[in-house]
Amino acid sequence: MNIRRIKYFIDLVECRNFTETAKKNYVSQTTISQHIAALETEFNTQLIDRKQIPIEPTKAGWLFYGEAVALWKQYRRMQKNMDHFQNNNTHLLSIEYAAETDVQILLNLIPSFKENHPNMKLELNKILLKDISDYLQKGIYDVAIAFSSEFENKADIHTHTLYSGRYCVAVSRQHPLFHRQSVSKEELYEHPIIMLNPTVIGNSYYLMIQHAIEDGYQPNIVRSADDVETELFYIITENLIGFFPDNYHLAFLKEEIRLIPIEDSHHTFQIQVAYLKNNTNPALQSFLHQIRHDSI
Repeated sequence: MNIRRIKYFIDLVECRNFTETAKKNYVSQTTISQHIAALETEFNTQLIDRKQIPIEPTKAGWLFYGEAVALWKQYRRMQKNMDHFQNNNTHLLSIEYAAETDVQILLNLIPSFKENHPNMKLELNKILLKDISDYLQKGIYDVAIAFSSEFENKADIHTHTLYSGRYCVAVSRQHPLFHRQSVSKEELYEHPIIMLNPTVIGNSYYLMIQHAIEDGYQPNIVRSADDVETELFYIITENLIGFFPDNYHLAFLKEEIRLIPIEDSHHTFQIQVAYLKNNTNPALQSFLHQIRHDSI
């Protein structure tokens, strides 16, 4: 397969226009059309509906797009690894994460790793939580740091726990629970709740609901958000309750929002480092040795 065709297809889906895709890649529109047609011939299916304006991928095209993005990321990772080794005689370790708390834990491990392994470079990439395990399994990244729920029942993934904690409720200054030192389950589930969208956090959304049911309640989820910033906005403006890890730092909002522990709840979590057991990157073993040593 011509890897350049993969890039052309990705750009075409994202630009929705042959002319703009051609400009982006400094080639002619005819070149883009020929390469897309070649892909459709190779896979014996129509990938692009050219009758739509702007153009639209077919159902097969959307499936192909997801795989194409993963393949292109793998190719770019291979290029970076080879460039680093050839130019600097260094190994590159690519790390994916999904949340601020993941990075905070990682930063505590980096100084000692860099001191002990100066010839190894780290590359950090933020990914939607729902994609964490999928990208790891496809070999796009060497290491993932995220909630343990994303790695469950994955036989090819090994994990090491970096942090174990409990979820707290996040409430605004105007909320009746704001001044409480802790919140009972009964009090918690009397109030409307906001959650991050399942298309963003994947299994963690349904695990939160499962924990609520194990507590004996059906959560009253009235709104979802696509990112933490939006979630915090609605916690303040609509007086909703959110769920946040106990190690989350509110920074400049600490005067407006409090994290309050939940009494005797199933809302617990682990943040883990995960990796494929068949990954042969020399930097991976050094990284794992370091975090295990620092965790002792």
